[in-house]
Order: sequence, then C-alpha cells, then structure tokens
Amino acid sequence: MLTLRWRLVLVNLLVFLITLIVLVAVISNQILGHLYEQLDRDLAQAGMHAMAHVLLEDGRPLLMPDRDQGEMALGSHGFVRLLDTRGNVLSGTGEYDRLGVADRTLSAPDGGSAYNQRRADGVLLRVFNQPVYSSLDRPLNGENRIKIGYVQAARQPEEILELIDQIRRSLMIGIPLALAIAGLASLIASRKALQSLTMMSESAAAISADSLAERRLPVPKPRDEVQALALSFNATLERLAAAFSRQRRFTADASHELRTPVTAILGQAELALSRPRTPEVYQESLVRIQGEAERMQRLIGRMLALARAESGQQILDFAPTDAVAVVRTLVDTLAPQAVAQGVDLQVTAPPSVILTTDADSLTQILLNVLENAIAYTGQGRIDVSLAQDAGMVTFQVSDTGPGIDPEALEQIFEPFYRADPSRRHHGGSVGLGLALTHELAHLLGGRIEAANRPEGGAVFTLTLPVRP
Repeated sequence: MLTLRWRLVLVNLLVFLITLIVLVAVISNQILGHLYEQLDRDLAQAGMHAMAHVLLEDGRPLLMPDRDQGEMALGSHGFVRLLDTRGNVLSGTGEYDRLGVADRTLSAPDGGSAYNQRRADGVLLRVFNQPVYSSLDRPLNGENRIKIGYVQAARQPEEILELIDQIRRSLMIGIPLALAIAGLASLIASRKALQSLTMMSESAAAISADSLAERRLPVPKPRDEVQALALSFNATLERLAAAFSRQRRFTADASHELRTPVTAILGQAELALSRPRTPEVYQESLVRIQGEAERMQRLIGRMLALARAESGQQILDFAPTDAVAVVRTLVDTLAPQAVAQGVDLQVTAPPSVILTTDADSLTQILLNVLENAIAYTGQGRIDVSLAQDAGMVTFQVSDTGPGIDPEALEQIFEPFYRADPSRRHHGGSVGLGLALTHELAHLLGGRIEAANRPEGGAVFTLTLPVRP
C-alpha cells in the first residue's frame, strides 16, 4: 500500500507529465504550422511560375520548358508537373512520375490547396495543387475562361521532418530526465511538508490515558492546514482530558457515596445476626437498613438521570407550558418542608407565562434548585421570581442563606460537589441535583448560573427560550 507521500509524488509526476506533453504539443503544432505555411508559399510561388509557361496547343495544355525552373529550390524529390482535367499526368520536371494522383486533386479550389502525400517508396511530399484556366475569345454562358488542367508543385518537407525527429529525440531524453528531477523535487517537498504530520502521528501514538493530561501534539510554526489540524487535535485532547478527569472524579465520588450506605447496611445486618435479639431490636435494624437502602436508591436514580442527560438520551416532550403554574405548584408542594426549616417562600410572577418546553425537565430543574435553597437557608427567606423579555423566560431563586464560596462558583454544578463539606448528607442529598439541573437546562436550550447576592445569600438564574 502506497503511503501518502508516494501518492503525492505520483500525482505530481502525472500532472507534470500531462502538462509537459500538452505544452510540447502546443508549441510543436505552432512551429510546424509556421513551417508548413512557409513551405506552402514557396510551393505556390513555384506553381504560379509554372502556370506562366502553360500553353494550349490543339486544345491540349502543354508545360513549356523553363530554364529558370531549376532555380526554384524543390529539393531532390521535388517536382512540378501538369495534369489534364481528368487527372492524367501530361508533363513536368523532376521526379513527377513517381507520385500518384490523389483523389482530392480534381476538387482543388481556385486558390489552390496543399496536402501531404506519400510516394510508393515511403517518401513524404508536400503537394500544392492549383487549377489552370484558359481565356476564351467567345464567352460561354457568361464565362470567358475554361479549366484546362492542374499544376502541381511538390517538395519533401526536410526541415519539418527534421524538426519532428529532433522533437522525438528530445522527448525520449528530456521527459525521463524531467520526470526524475520533478520526482526528486516532489519527494523532498512532500517529505518536508509531511514532516509535521509524521511528528504529530508519532506524538499521538505515544499518548495514553495516563498521559492524556500532560502530553499534546507539537504545533508547527507555519500557519497552514497542518497547524490548524494540530490545534484542533490538541483542543480535542483538552476536552478528552477534562472528560477523563470528570469521569475519574465521578467514579471515585460515586464509589465513596455508595460505600457509606453499603457499609451501614452490612454493619446493621452483621450486628443483628451476631446473636439472637428481640423483635424490637431486629425491627430497629431493618428500619436503619431500609433508610440506607432508600438513600442508595436515590443516589443510583440521580446517577442514571445524570448519565441520560449528559449523553443526550433524555426523552423530552416539548409542549406549551405555563411556567407560572409550574412554579406555584412546586412552591405549594415544598411549603411544608420550608415551614419545617423556618423558611419563608415568596413568589413574584405575572399571571401567566407560556413557553414551549419539557414540563417534567423544567419541574426537575426548579425542584432541585428550591430544595437546595431550602436545605441551606435556615430561618430565612427565599424569593422566586419569573419574568419574560425578548423571547426569553428568566427564573430566579434567591435566598438569605450563607451564600456560596466564590472559589466554588465554577464547580457548583459538578457531580458530587458540595460547597459545604460539613453538610454532606444533609436532607439525604447526594450532590447530584445541581449537576443534573445544569445538564437539563442545556437540553432545554437554556442555561443556569449561580452567584452571590450583594446583601448576602445565593441566587440561581435559569434562562430558557420561549421557543427552543
């Protein structure tokens, strides 16, 4: 199998060969045409000179001897001859009887015509054929002249044949030499051009999952397609490294989160089975096991939902939805939980805001944000506002809690991340709600952002298009 370098070399050689052949053909045809025009003019001049010595004797044309005919340079195989109207050879000078009469002779125009004709012995001659007319004393049907025969002047095109032979010899020597030079130049140029690709290929082959975060492809200095490829590939590696990092962190966090309930379940089971106990003790152990199992079930459910959202496999049903009704329903549902936490829930919204979205995903987003706000706001207030402007609907959930550490704002939507590690299991939270919220917002064509209020507390802003 040919490598890319050799394919480029072969293509360059093929293009060079075709270009060279076309160039030689065009130049050769122009030169040959010029030489044939010059030769035809000489032959026409010789024919005209012979026509001046054609006489009619008893109604038959005769070519009178001409002592100046020898001065007309017709070569060793050239001739001048006279033919009658039927194409029969009457007389001539030179080797005129060794060339047959072509069929085109009798159809020559008044101005004459030139053509190539080969003798029986293979000698090629250039023939100029012109009809001869005689004037009449008495015009016939308005014509005062009559065709009495044809004068032919022929000559071997030595210069043209020699030029063709020289071109043939030059091509036999020059084309292989030119191809060799062009091939060597193409090989050097392609090697230099593909050197960056070779280095990139070797560097890419040396990158593994362990070195993905450190190693990158070398970027060539010339600003060309190869540099753009290297930059694009490095950007892809950056995204892959980030994805690998998130995957490792997700796996480690998920393992840690799952280990806690599994350990608790095993501990309670081993304690219950270590010796006979009363039904009340067994029931207490089962209640604890049930609680840990439910916590693990919630964790697995959130993990599956997040995986579906990140992979784009979340089933969405876009339909006209009243966002105000969704918000008020959620507030009514969470009101008992807010009262238990000492939180005052307030809603500021117009009577109705209709947007086309997936109602279940919107509900899940707002539910996660409100539960998070209630969990981290003790003895405070949560304001939920809703507004529509320029084809966008904006939801805001602000609280009077402790706010978010500024260094944690960029990581707040990552899986299993908690800005307050001391409250890891508060309210059964598994640290996946905001990550799921972030992915669902993107699936709905919007975005969600977190910030701190100047007067204290956190604010989450969800922006969705009226029509996705």
